[in-house]
Amino acid sequence: MTERMYPGIGPDERTTFAAYSAFDIPEDLRELHGRYDVVATAKRVRNFRYAEEWMMMMMGGWIATIPEVPVKTGLGKVIWETAVAADEFGKRLPELRCGRRAVDSGEPSNNAFADFIQSLAGPETPNLTVEKLAGLFDVFIPHLIEIYELHMRETDQICDAPTIEILEDIVRKKRRHVAWGQEVLDRLCETDGLRERRRTRADTLREELLKSGGVTGTLDTRRESLN
Repeated sequence: MTERMYPGIGPDERTTFAAYSAFDIPEDLRELHGRYDVVATAKRVRNFRYAEEWMMMMMGGWIATIPEVPVKTGLGKVIWETAVAADEFGKRLPELRCGRRAVDSGEPSNNAFADFIQSLAGPETPNLTVEKLAGLFDVFIPHLIEIYELHMRETDQICDAPTIEILEDIVRKKRRHVAWGQEVLDRLCETDGLRERRRTRADTLREELLKSGGVTGTLDTRRESLN
């Protein structure tokens, strides 16, 4: 391939570069026109932000009521990364042109999901650590991972690339959260009675979450499970 000369002021200021054509550039295999337009994406991001905000506040309130020190300290990092996730969704909203009011805070997909969040936050006393963690790490965070991954697959891969990048980082951290939380639960639930409490709590919340339609309100209620 021949070299071309970029004209400068004088011979000593000329820069050479190899000629190329558009066919030398790697093809972008991403597709335009995903399932969600900008309005639908903005609504979903507000739903995601609502979930992360409430989860952050919920866990922050639990810290003082959890007597197990390793659980208390480990939960601190989860709270921090959840707060970062909520903040990232908040930063994304103005880019989706959803209006000042919508940017200020997240919103639930429907009243049933807001009620589910209150049920999730319900356990308060120090003897309910199993119930607190089971709701989050057996039910809700796995559900968020599923929905975030679904959004990444179905959204516009080019126009919504910033949301995809945010979700990729959040999902990576949430998988780590689930692994930690479920290991803690396995260690806490040393007896049949504790294991039954864990199962009962998870089953109850899973049913309520399914009926609400999940974080985006779009889950098919005929599904037998959430994740």
